[in-house]
Amino acid sequence: MRILMIGHHLGVQSGVQRYVQNLLLNMDTGKYRVDLFAEPCPPGQQSTAPALRQAGVNLIESPADKKGKILALARHLRQDHDYAIIHYHTASKLGALVCVMIRALCPRAKLIVHSHIVYPPMTLTWRIAHGVYQLSAHYFLGCGVAAGRFVFGDHIDRKPNFAVACNAVDRNRFFVDDAARAQVRRSYGIGQNDRLAGFVGRLNHQKNPLFLLRVFAAMAQQDPAWKLLLVGGGEMEPEMRRLTGELGVEDRVIFAGVQSEVPAFMNAFDLFLLPSNFEGSPVTLVEAQACGVPCLASTNVPDDGSVTDLVHFLPLDAPLTQWAETACRIAPGGPHADCWPVLAAAGYELKIAASRMEQLYDRLAGEGNP
Repeated sequence: MRILMIGHHLGVQSGVQRYVQNLLLNMDTGKYRVDLFAEPCPPGQQSTAPALRQAGVNLIESPADKKGKILALARHLRQDHDYAIIHYHTASKLGALVCVMIRALCPRAKLIVHSHIVYPPMTLTWRIAHGVYQLSAHYFLGCGVAAGRFVFGDHIDRKPNFAVACNAVDRNRFFVDDAARAQVRRSYGIGQNDRLAGFVGRLNHQKNPLFLLRVFAAMAQQDPAWKLLLVGGGEMEPEMRRLTGELGVEDRVIFAGVQSEVPAFMNAFDLFLLPSNFEGSPVTLVEAQACGVPCLASTNVPDDGSVTDLVHFLPLDAPLTQWAETACRIAPGGPHADCWPVLAAAGYELKIAASRMEQLYDRLAGEGNP
């Protein structure tokens, strides 16, 4: 079966691309011949391309600009439209028109559209896009119900052709690892009596990193044992570095940059902070739980990924002292607990999730059970 996957870019810092990589590396790429249409890896990021190529995925590089990407996709589909399934990862109103183009150029392919984001406010143009999506696609997926409703319509989850495709993680990579915890903490000078808060992701507006620093400063004021380790990079890093000086915490904040061994860093944390302005259903929240790490997130993060009792939420307008008190209360430090029985039962084990996606492809293509 031939499948065209339309992603964003090949950088590992993209949550969508990490999902795509996780999915494709756990699918049967002998049975499913996958072409991945995506932008090249941005500078300064690790690329997912080598692992995908090794797994047998054919990469089709697209231009980085929106217009160029759409035109390149149209050219490709005019030349090669013999696909059984087209799986389109989308988070924009423009994506609805792309779906119309895909259906016109590949009328025999079954089109799956997959939402990964909630980005308020809802507008009239979004409402129009909902109708176009629903008229043009065969099946709808969301990383959570909220993400599905935002991109495809308020009641999409009531339709039989919608499902949640949760951001599952690899049980063989993300698990409680005391040795990795000790190694990372030692490498960054984190002492036995220190408490380590952490963040993994892109340092951009979506993740609200300036507020994160203010929360951390309040935490450090309550307990001087706190330190903060930031894994990732992004356009707001210079502004963040300036703010650490203004808040007087520059000696407590570590900018670790982009890292490939995310599980080791997750294990090193005593607390995972995610005070985002908006999200879909962040895979990092699941990764943290898989490593047994208490999590404190904003209520702007949908609760789909709150699978265990490790996750706590606060509104962004709550006082910083409340954020600090909650952080200190839920993250006592010490060994992490294994939460995989709960995560696996909820469907967050990667191989199970990949198998379910294969079953969906088979059903839509008429090769599986009705």
